[in-house]
Amino acid sequence: MHNRKSKLLMVLAAMILFLCPVYLAIAGTYRNSAHGNTTYGVNRTSISSMGYSRGNCTHCHEPHASINGSEPAPASGSPSNFALFYDNYISQTDGICYQCHTDTGSYQSGGLVNRSYSFRAGGWTSDTLNDILEAFSFTSPGSSHNLDDIKTFIAGKWNYTTDDNPCLACHNPHAATGDPANQPNSPKTSSNRGYPISRPSQHSRDNNAWGVWGDGAGEKMSDYTANYQAPYRFNSTSTYEPDGSTTQDGSNLTDMVSFCTDCHNTTNTIYSTTLGRNLRSIDWANEKHGLADGTTAVSTDNPYGSVIGKVLACTDCHEPHGSPNQVLLRPEVNGDILTGNITTITSSDCTAPYSDNNKEIGYLCQRCHKDDYDFNTSCQKNRWYYVHHSSTSGDPPYSAWRCWSCHYSGGGPPSCNASVTANNCNCCHYHGSSADGRKTF
Repeated sequence: MHNRKSKLLMVLAAMILFLCPVYLAIAGTYRNSAHGNTTYGVNRTSISSMGYSRGNCTHCHEPHASINGSEPAPASGSPSNFALFYDNYISQTDGICYQCHTDTGSYQSGGLVNRSYSFRAGGWTSDTLNDILEAFSFTSPGSSHNLDDIKTFIAGKWNYTTDDNPCLACHNPHAATGDPANQPNSPKTSSNRGYPISRPSQHSRDNNAWGVWGDGAGEKMSDYTANYQAPYRFNSTSTYEPDGSTTQDGSNLTDMVSFCTDCHNTTNTIYSTTLGRNLRSIDWANEKHGLADGTTAVSTDNPYGSVIGKVLACTDCHEPHGSPNQVLLRPEVNGDILTGNITTITSSDCTAPYSDNNKEIGYLCQRCHKDDYDFNTSCQKNRWYYVHHSSTSGDPPYSAWRCWSCHYSGGGPPSCNASVTANNCNCCHYHGSSADGRKTF
């Protein structure tokens, strides 16, 4: 009898090993993740009251569809995909992730605070955006990544299926780490920072194989290019993004260009429901904010100086989830906030004249580029006469015959304070743009 019982236990153990290899494989990765951490990981209030420990899988996955037949019943009336306690994805503002990743009404004990990139990396602690649901709720004049479009785009690509949550395009929930860990109301530092993203093109159905991006060798901006220049941290000219240290070369920053251009490149066609058109293709290797040198001199603010060849990361200008500005533009860039919200970026065709005070994207440009005020304090800010028309700026001026292209009143401005009708900046400056044989972005 004893021998039979031993054999039965051995068979049961073998079956467990056979049926549960993924759990065993990902145990170490998951326990080191923000969700699986036993100190600050997932902790759904009603589940913890039943004795489930913090970080336990049951906080998200209910193996019998619901616990005690309630709380909360699946929204569709039947068990959700992946045995989740709530429908995996419903809409831009409804789905499993938002049941916890919101600061109010969260199933997570105490709610969840997830700050903007301007806060976490930029160090702008006055930013009030504090949760993921809020970030994806921005609409006109703000903007956010359209999750329906992402879901459509990834389906059938890189091992994704139509059942996958669009958040999984950029995040592996079983591997992502807090950034910073367990201190959501503080910017990240060199001693407390994490890596929340995983590259879409490396996606694997084996969660253990699909690791986080940015934590290892070959995954830093300094690996992408030797010419990366980190922007200043908020209100500083001596510390830099992303962690407030003195490091400037991107050796402490995730290679965001390789990450973002998995999708945003010259090969993929991505339709934007929000814009009603395909997104612009991006060839970062041939843009002067990227690997290509500028075709002329450039007048820029520190820390970029006048040296041609500096490279940016996508997150130096863009929020990853959502922004109060259009096209996901950050509200804080290179050490200071934008002096106005980017609320009236015009359509891509730019066939109509735009008034001179309608250059909101200039608020972004002036965070790194010298405007008229920088050359002459008697001039207005967010005016660009010098860089376009005056040789004293160091930028070769445009020829006079080009006036009609930008100035519909039919003549160039006589001074930096002249009232003249002009295009919005983005009519000439956008990904892939050029004019007079010069790259303009």
